Amino acid sequence: MRHGITSLLCLIVLFLCNCNKHQTDRQPGVCISFDDRFVDEWYEIKDLLDTYDAKVTFFVTQFDSLSPSEIDKLKALQDAGHEIASHGALHVISEHYIKEHSYKKYLDDEINHNIATMEKHGFPPKTFAYPYGAKYWFTDYLLKNRFNLLRGVASHNKEKDLSAVSKAYYRFEGNRVLDALGIDHLNNIPKDMMSKALQRAAAHHEVLLLFGHKPTHNPSSDSYEVDIEFLTFILKEAQQKGLKFYRFNELYLQKAKD
Repeated sequence: MRHGITSLLCLIVLFLCNCNKHQTDRQPGVCISFDDRFVDEWYEIKDLLDTYDAKVTFFVTQFDSLSPSEIDKLKALQDAGHEIASHGALHVISEHYIKEHSYKKYLDDEINHNIATMEKHGFPPKTFAYPYGAKYWFTDYLLKNRFNLLRGVASHNKEKDLSAVSKAYYRFEGNRVLDALGIDHLNNIPKDMMSKALQRAAAHHEVLLLFGHKPTHNPSSDSYEVDIEFLTFILKEAQQKGLKFYRFNELYLQKAKD
């Protein structure tokens, strides 16, 4: 009897140790992505990303209208270890398009067409970012049959205290629909707030999700452009805080939550 109890206790301890190891193997980090089709500008920051060994995700829309030169640049980014993912063929608001047409037309025109075009050029997409962050439960249900992960948009709070926007932090719980915070110039994020947000990820063993659009050295006011100086600050701060740079699909867990 005593031998049986001892064996049971050993199994419990072993189970708990394995669970703990599984958690600690997943490093806190930051997941940065870029949307739309600013391929030339994305390629221009390739060396900057390499400097910090930062891997990111590029969500491409209207793939069938890219030039051969742009496709070559995406291949170079993919070869450098970055993820090339889908942002839709038409870049439409899902709910509006479905109401005007149908679910089938939405899947055919916005989703399947972009997947087929990307696969034809050697970029089979594993993840998808909703244009405008426009999603709801039924589109999530439909698209989880086609992608590992889906990405929406987390709203900034008025105080720009990003550390309080919990929806933008991933905790390795297996969720398949995640939200990211915008870092474009129009979001007007102070550096100290970004530093605080990255510190939360490091302290709580989370991944902070961020996204922007067009990286540039001289962003226009209220624009969907990422200030490269600000991006450099994020990369440097993340590296100094020991955060891992995650591609979006790396957040996918095989035992994921539906």
